[in-house]
Amino acid sequence: MKYLYLSLLVVFVLSCGKGQKPLYLSLLNPLDTMRTDESFVLDRKQLGVDEKCKLVPILIDESGRFVPCQYDDLDGDGRWDVLAFVCDLFPLGQLCLKIDWIKPEKYPVFPNRTNVRYGKMISSKNIVELQTDVHGRENLPRGAGYPYQLDGPAWENDKVGFRHYFDGRNNRDVFGKLLPTMVLDTVGITADGAPGDTYNVMRNWGRDILIVGRSLGLGGIAMQLPDTLVRLGVLPEQTVDNVDSTRYTLITKGPVRSMFKLNYYGWRVGESRINLQEIITIWAGKYGYESVVTANELPQNARLVTGMVNLENEQPAISKQHCGKYLSMVTHDLQANHREWYLGLGLVLPIANVDTLFEASQLNSNIQTTWCAGLKPDTNGEYRYYAYAAWEMSDQRFCDRDFYLRMIDDYISGMCTPVQVEISQ
Repeated sequence: MKYLYLSLLVVFVLSCGKGQKPLYLSLLNPLDTMRTDESFVLDRKQLGVDEKCKLVPILIDESGRFVPCQYDDLDGDGRWDVLAFVCDLFPLGQLCLKIDWIKPEKYPVFPNRTNVRYGKMISSKNIVELQTDVHGRENLPRGAGYPYQLDGPAWENDKVGFRHYFDGRNNRDVFGKLLPTMVLDTVGITADGAPGDTYNVMRNWGRDILIVGRSLGLGGIAMQLPDTLVRLGVLPEQTVDNVDSTRYTLITKGPVRSMFKLNYYGWRVGESRINLQEIITIWAGKYGYESVVTANELPQNARLVTGMVNLENEQPAISKQHCGKYLSMVTHDLQANHREWYLGLGLVLPIANVDTLFEASQLNSNIQTTWCAGLKPDTNGEYRYYAYAAWEMSDQRFCDRDFYLRMIDDYISGMCTPVQVEISQ
């Protein structure tokens, strides 16, 4: 089972005193198919943590070896909130793991399979990684002295990479990867140390592969009004944003998942001002990322929209429902780098979040060549979707349209039939 175990024997495992004992975790796969890099999150309440305990949770397999995992502080209060991990499950198989407790300084170092990079030039030829950053509405950066290493936050795993144009454009782009290692820390930096376009030619690690243009890219956001679409942000030639201020904040990055959030304050839609938050998560082993969006009250007769570029897609786009719970929107064609390579793109949305599908060209707006999904909030007030990109150079099997479609179907099959999780003492 690839990636599941390290060759590091368990050491330094302790208990948290009388009130904190080891727990046992059972994971049962009800499907008769292999589940590779299945992702899991266990929170503090599930683990019954003694609040006086200063130790952190670790997973151990039946051979006594550590299982790659990470504990995350999601709210920034200095206390871990969840234990996240990925593992492989055989068809109809059961995996039994032990949850024990360890000092934070003794936590094992697992191979990094996810990453977030937000690099910004803070002085001449001095790019640093920032945990948070904000820009206002006026004087968006353009031209000489452009400060953003990758145009904004970029995120990757061992399969694929993405980036968000933080300079007010707010489009979503795709990096095709040839290597499983984390590469984006050093991409987008010229030989003299300044931000620059080093990624639109093939490198040993891969390259930028998506032609975004004036679309929403893969998973960008807009607002639909009765007769138009309003872009979240502005076009490249505009230097005054339609958002009062925009903030990037890193939440966590680690060996099995990375997360960050984007906050938009005062998005100007007609006479309304919308505050919107998006949390993006990328897990190890999957060809995509997850987005969870929340917003304050929208204008009357308005709805949020996401979508994906269809500029180079000449094959039939496919949408279908799965198990009554999810809707997929998928394309597959020579749609990477002006029809040079095959690329599969996809959006998967809970049916509870989908209102309608349409082409951006049906409405009068500056958003072009985009297949859109009109969204509605679920009972928690969230808009959730998953965005996927599969490039033939990452895996030659993605030249085969049916292989790509089966991968998306397999992802959704796992969502429809969750792993059965049981925690016991």
